[in-house]
Amino acid sequence: MEHRPGRGRGIAAIVLLVLGALVLGGVTVAKAVNPPSRYKEGKAVGWQMAPAYTNGESIYLEPVVKGRLRRGDIVLASVPWSLQKTQMNRVIGVGGDRIRYKPSSKITGQYRLVLNGEPLDEPYLEQWKNPSAVGFDVKVPKGYVFLMADNRMNSDGSQYANNGPVPVAKVASKVVMYPMAKLAVWGQLAGALLLALGAVLGFSSRRARGRVVRAAVPAPVEAPEACRPAVAAGAGAGAPGVRADVSS
Repeated sequence: MEHRPGRGRGIAAIVLLVLGALVLGGVTVAKAVNPPSRYKEGKAVGWQMAPAYTNGESIYLEPVVKGRLRRGDIVLASVPWSLQKTQMNRVIGVGGDRIRYKPSSKITGQYRLVLNGEPLDEPYLEQWKNPSAVGFDVKVPKGYVFLMADNRMNSDGSQYANNGPVPVAKVASKVVMYPMAKLAVWGQLAGALLLALGAVLGFSSRRARGRVVRAAVPAPVEAPEACRPAVAAGAGAGAPGVRADVSS
């Protein structure tokens, strides 16, 4: 197969340009569907949600849509057991759920909360042996959520009788892991970088092909002076000093 200089760079340029356009287009669509303006950035206060979030760590918040709270969501809520305006906790149960815990009983070899009759899987807990410092059996009323922190040996929560479930109206916002507000910035940078690299490779490939074309066209060659035929005056009479033999 004939080797074509710059061909590999040309293909790479096309791939990068297409990828860059796709990334930028995808980010544009995602930002339109999920605008960055809906998020707010804040800081975690305290250690009640360790190891998921530690004190001073950046968090991103989005508004709570009515009826959209789910078990496992991390929220900021105004709770009776904290002097802070809002505190970060995890939603363990929603309206209609029954949650119970017996400190003296083990389920499948571990101490577990029981949600609606089933052992609750809580992979986010660092201390599996201590899902709660106290026992409880609570039916969550409609319009309320049952909140607990992840670092339960060093925090308060709905599990204590003097606290109980929290009204949904007291939930200010939901903590999200990595919102489009941040992802969009990196997506735009990545798309722009891909386009720039594609343009550079395309230009380099074009120059390489141009050099090959120029090298393939032979330059006109002028014969040396010594090789040129001499033309004497009176060429019809023959050259001086030359005798023609016409004898028969």
